[in-house]
Amino acid sequence: MMKPFLIALMFVSLFNADGLPQQKSSRKLVWPLPPEKPRIEFLYAFSSKADIGIEKPWWKKAIDFILGAEDNVGSLVRPQSVAVDSDGRIYVTDIGDHGVHIFDFERKEYKFIKGGNVHLLKSPIGLAVAPDETFYVTDSELGEVMVFDKKGNYLFSIKDGLTRPTGISIYGGLLYVTDTGANQIIVFDLQGHEKFRIGGRGTADREFNFPVYLCAGNDTREAVADRFYVVDAMNFRIQVLRADGTFVYKFGRLGNGFGDFARPKGIALDNDGHIYVVDALFDVVQIFDQEGKLLMAFGGSGNKFGNFLLPSGIFIDSKDRIYVVDSGNKRVQVFQYLK
Repeated sequence: MMKPFLIALMFVSLFNADGLPQQKSSRKLVWPLPPEKPRIEFLYAFSSKADIGIEKPWWKKAIDFILGAEDNVGSLVRPQSVAVDSDGRIYVTDIGDHGVHIFDFERKEYKFIKGGNVHLLKSPIGLAVAPDETFYVTDSELGEVMVFDKKGNYLFSIKDGLTRPTGISIYGGLLYVTDTGANQIIVFDLQGHEKFRIGGRGTADREFNFPVYLCAGNDTREAVADRFYVVDAMNFRIQVLRADGTFVYKFGRLGNGFGDFARPKGIALDNDGHIYVVDALFDVVQIFDQEGKLLMAFGGSGNKFGNFLLPSGIFIDSKDRIYVVDSGNKRVQVFQYLK
């Protein structure tokens, strides 16, 4: 019979955590490839709380190993969207686990939010964090936006007038929500009172055909001030509107060439105003300038670092770190925009 101290030694060596993201590449991954100047660099990926150094005690792992028990608590199942707050906490919606994962790498903390006692999330899609770290989660099945405080406590729901909310973004003290079922953008104040609506179903400017994700520009940059960007999915285009809903311009078309769209999903802007659009069919992120001209793309189908399988949401923080939800691979990959 194996002695207890030998069991302890075996499991400490197998499951030692250094507190850093564990999913890193053994070589530097950049896009485009040399001799071109690199613009995007892969940093790391994560898929569970174990990747930030949170582990069960060795004795619990030993028992689970002997009994053949599996523990998926704290692991991404079918992630959809990602957002990062001012303290660096990473929020990930997960429709497979019916909740929101919150990863805090700096403090080595993890939390999972399923909703309130009688307000449970069913199909959380989009997520936006307010300056006070209150966060808003769209639930496409419930047809509402659930609101939580910075500790993850349920506050209230926004329901009136919503059909199938998906994308969400905060800009200028207002909440912009894509209602995919209504083919509209519905704008609320942060307390949930409806202010106005934009669009309706169609192909004309300011009309939509199953809009999904959206994002706002940074109002400190003149090129993108007072604008937000909508993924008009089944019109295979991006529409750029002003905060009041005024049409500015559009770009994109259905196709399989460079700059075309097949299944556009998440959208985000870096600090230079470049527009990043995720395509779940091409398994890439395409990057456009403010005129809608394709600059480059990164990714490709697969499960290696830098590859994607059905990617969905994207978020870019103030340091130009790019968070891409690699849904089919059950992970989030993090990249750096190199100015």
